[in-house]
Amino acid sequence: ERSATETVLRARTSNAKYGDVEVDVAVARPAGHESTNVVIPWSAKRFQFTSKHNTRPATGTVRVGAHEWELGPDAFGTLDLGRGVWPHRINWNWAAASGTTDGRVIGLQFGGKWTEGTGHTENAVCVDGRLSKLHHELEWTYDWNRPTEPWRVVDPGGRLDATLTVGHDKHSRTDLKLLSMEVHQCFGTWSGWLVTDAGERVEFDGLLGFAEEARNRW
Repeated sequence: ERSATETVLRARTSNAKYGDVEVDVAVARPAGHESTNVVIPWSAKRFQFTSKHNTRPATGTVRVGAHEWELGPDAFGTLDLGRGVWPHRINWNWAAASGTTDGRVIGLQFGGKWTEGTGHTENAVCVDGRLSKLHHELEWTYDWNRPTEPWRVVDPGGRLDATLTVGHDKHSRTDLKLLSMEVHQCFGTWSGWLVTDAGERVEFDGLLGFAEEARNRW
């Protein structure tokens, strides 16, 4: 459910590994909060509009079996909205993070691979609700075969240097020959520094987030 002030996420499933799962979370949309919105054009007929939101305050509950967690006041939601017509074969990187450092609310939004050669990127940082766009393709350093080792993302324009320390790798793979998907989605904490559009250098540490590489035929 979406409104001008929030997005409500509800989900329920039974027979999960650790018991029934129930999610009821409201992701607020503060007035004036900025997000990353871009159209990536591959050709006249293939494109993707993507809208990436981070550092949006989240409240609610998550229940797994007999356990229950209450979200807030320092929880954030990350939303990924989009629509388009994709190529049959595509790889991508995506990373995001939200958190606070020294009283500043900081969000990271990085992409890669799928935007190369288009002249557009989905890279940005958000500080206290204000977005700063990173126009260069970012330099990603990580090892597909050792995904729990650190992931580093650097802006060749000199406005970002961030490292993810991984705590968990969610590896998924499906192979139906013509259609296939494999992804390493690594969760952990980001640290590093960024430079805003106003020229302010902001250091950050311990931002909860993730980084992934996905390889798809669909």
